[in-house]
Amino acid sequence: MKKICLIVLVFVVMLVRTWSVRAEDNSPWAEILNPDGSVQWENLVDLGNTSQPADWMDVTLPGGIVVHQNATFHRYLTPSGNVLILPDPATLFFMALHPQESGLIGAESMMGNGAAILMTLVGGALTPDQLAQLAANGYTDPHQFFQAVIDGTENIWSIINFQFLSELLKMAGDSNFLVNALLLYLNGQANCAAIPGGCAGLPDGCPNGDCLPPVSLCPPAVIAQNPPVREVEKIAPDYPLVIAQDPARRGADIQASASIPPVILTWYEQIEDPPTCEADPDGDGSGCPGPASGYDNTWQPAMEGNPYYRVVDGEVHCIQHIETMPERIVDFRVSAQLNADSRAWITGDLARKYYQAFLRQPNMSIVPGAAQVTAGCGSDLVCSAKALAVEVPFADPGTFDLKLWVSTAGTSFVWNGLTIPVTQPRVLTGQNIAQIYVTLVTLLPEGAP
Repeated sequence: MKKICLIVLVFVVMLVRTWSVRAEDNSPWAEILNPDGSVQWENLVDLGNTSQPADWMDVTLPGGIVVHQNATFHRYLTPSGNVLILPDPATLFFMALHPQESGLIGAESMMGNGAAILMTLVGGALTPDQLAQLAANGYTDPHQFFQAVIDGTENIWSIINFQFLSELLKMAGDSNFLVNALLLYLNGQANCAAIPGGCAGLPDGCPNGDCLPPVSLCPPAVIAQNPPVREVEKIAPDYPLVIAQDPARRGADIQASASIPPVILTWYEQIEDPPTCEADPDGDGSGCPGPASGYDNTWQPAMEGNPYYRVVDGEVHCIQHIETMPERIVDFRVSAQLNADSRAWITGDLARKYYQAFLRQPNMSIVPGAAQVTAGCGSDLVCSAKALAVEVPFADPGTFDLKLWVSTAGTSFVWNGLTIPVTQPRVLTGQNIAQIYVTLVTLLPEGAP
């Protein structure tokens, strides 16, 4: 008999380490998280998926058409009766928009407030044009805009189009729950009517510890991965001029790269040998019932019901499996944005002295736009991407914030025909600055040295 010790949703373990919850002895997370932040899946009862209609997920399309959607969760029961809820990406998105109606604010702990959740889900998908639009509206940080959305003073659809919603839905379907948050609801079993998903799938009680899953003799699965490397920088020339003042129209060269080591999953398969029919010299056995197919030794009819024979369970073994999986890069973007101080200097102090001083191109998309990306995974399963943008024509002087966005596909492996996700897709960022110079002419009185 075989038992799989790997829990399908083990990939959440890496994300949990970034949340503001800790497994202290007096914390309700102590029965869920190990000290290193990994999830104690062996302590949880898998309640499966729950999907239910939710008014707070309705979307009104242009033309007044209302699209009704279901809220979808994967849920787990803890030994103490708390309920752990994993919303799918689209559900989490709307929970952040409607924290009261969705029950989000009822969670004992979560990854952050609604604005933080929106930043996690949407931040990496914002294009340079959308970031420029936010900056033009006075939001120097996208988090400020998302907080305004939560406060009801901004409409998120003014920046995020409906295509992004379809991408969220696609992410949920393709990845069998791309998990972005673990939400813990205290006494969720007893008060299930008040938690997301309601009472569906929850047992009425746990007599004699029946709600606890069977104890595994094998070690828990372990995920390991070296940290990724992300770099974006201006590499030449040393003092680039704004393009209008450079006779050679040299511009600046921007280089970006990312390298992501493979994910290494070590997990254990619990295997029990077939039972055997053994002699019992004391005559205290109960015999070995037939047919003989269940035993690995010779069975005879005289053994059935014979007290001088007994069934002995097979030994249990733990077989170690090591899966090494590349974390593929699926999107690679670089942008340059003139920072707030430089914008203020151009439109303020410089504009008072030079009438032609105004913002010309303070937001630039370098990748895509000015360079091609080379990406792939090597024989060592390290996945990398790089781009070199030559002679980028910066039109404004000042300090540009260089930002790198790297999206990955996450990792999974196939076992006995079943695709098991290990780590979720993620967005990695890198940043640096590029200083662009301008020559200012000063008028001196005649005869001045």
